[in-house]
Amino acid sequence: MRMPYNTTRIAVLVTLLPAIAVAQESSTVFWKELPTATAVSFRGLHALNSSQAWACGSKGTVVSTSDGGQTWAIRSIDGLQETELRSIHAWSAAELVVATAGTPCRIYRSEDAGQSWRVVYENLDPHAFINGMRFWNAGVGFAFGDPIASRLMAWISEDRGRSWRESSLLPVPLATGEAGFAASNSSLLLFGEQSVWIGLGGAVGSAQVFMSDDRGASWQRSAVPPISSGPSSGIFSLARSPDGTVIAVGGDFMDPERETGNAAIFDPGTRQWHAPQGRPPRGYRSAIVYLPQPLAIAVQSDRAERPALGLIRWIAVGPGGSDWSSDGEHWQPLSEEPFHALSLAADGSLWASGARGRIAISVQAP
Repeated sequence: MRMPYNTTRIAVLVTLLPAIAVAQESSTVFWKELPTATAVSFRGLHALNSSQAWACGSKGTVVSTSDGGQTWAIRSIDGLQETELRSIHAWSAAELVVATAGTPCRIYRSEDAGQSWRVVYENLDPHAFINGMRFWNAGVGFAFGDPIASRLMAWISEDRGRSWRESSLLPVPLATGEAGFAASNSSLLLFGEQSVWIGLGGAVGSAQVFMSDDRGASWQRSAVPPISSGPSSGIFSLARSPDGTVIAVGGDFMDPERETGNAAIFDPGTRQWHAPQGRPPRGYRSAIVYLPQPLAIAVQSDRAERPALGLIRWIAVGPGGSDWSSDGEHWQPLSEEPFHALSLAADGSLWASGARGRIAISVQAP
C-alpha cells in the first residue's frame, strides 16, 4: 500500500552470555548506529549474521556490509532513481533479490553483489504494487501486493527467486480500500513449510489477517478487532513465537503517538485475538520480531533498591522509538531512536533500519 516516504534514548543494563543477557552494574544503549554515508530511507532489511547485512530503500538504493557495518557498499539500480525498494532477501554477500514498491512493479535478482541486475518478474498494470517478499527456505519464497480489481495479488517462487507465478488462480476478494502496508517488509509472515499470514488495513473497520496453510493456494480471513483499520491504519507487521503465538503491531502512521489500537495477540489455543492486557507499545509501530534467545534487561523500580530482571522476548520499532516485552501483554520503552524495519539474523544478531540512512545493530547481539 502506498504511504508517505518519511516517517528517550534509554539506558539499559545488559551484557550477553552464551544463551541470554544478564544485568550488570554498567549501562549501555541498546542500538549501535552504523553510518551508511547515505540519506535514503531504508524499509527493506535482511541480515545474514553479525557481519553481513543488506538493506534497500528510496531512490533505487541497495547497500551491503561484510564487516559488521564499518563500511558499506552502495549500489543503485539503473532507471529506479525515483523508485522505492522495500523488500529484500539475500542468500550471501553476492546473491539476492529485491522488489520495488510502486511503478515499475518489478522483482530484480543479482548474483554479483548488486553490480548487475536481472528483472525476474514484472507487472505492467498501473495499480500493481508489491508490499512484501519473504522465503520459507533457501528455495521457496512468497510475495504479495496491492489488490487489482479488488483481488489479492500473490506470487510464489520455487527456484530462489529466479521466476515467479501467481500462488492461486482462484479469486480472493478484498474489501474496498483493503490492502497491505509496505512499511517494513514484515506485514507478511511465513512459517513452517507452507503457512503464510498477511496483515491488512486500509478498509474501514477492524484490521484483518489472511491465512493460508498451502502456500497461498487457498485462504481464510481472520478479523483482528484490537487493531482498527482505515486509509492510514491497520496491521504493519507480524511475528510468531515457536508455540504459535502471533503478535501484530501497527496503528495509524498519520497519528503515530496514539497508543490505542496498535497491537494484538493471537492465542493459538483459543485461536482468538486480544489486545495487550497491560500497556501497549508507545504509538504506531511498523516492525516487530520475536527473539528465540531472550535478552535479560535490568528493570528499574521505585519500590526496590536493586533493579529486577526482565526477559526481552519481543521488540517493536517505529518512528517513535523501540519497545520491548517479555510476554506481549506488557510493553516498556527500550530506545528513542526511530526505525522502520527489523531483521533477526541466523546467529541471533538483531539489525534495524530507518530514515536518513539509519542502520543499527543491537549491542547485545551474540
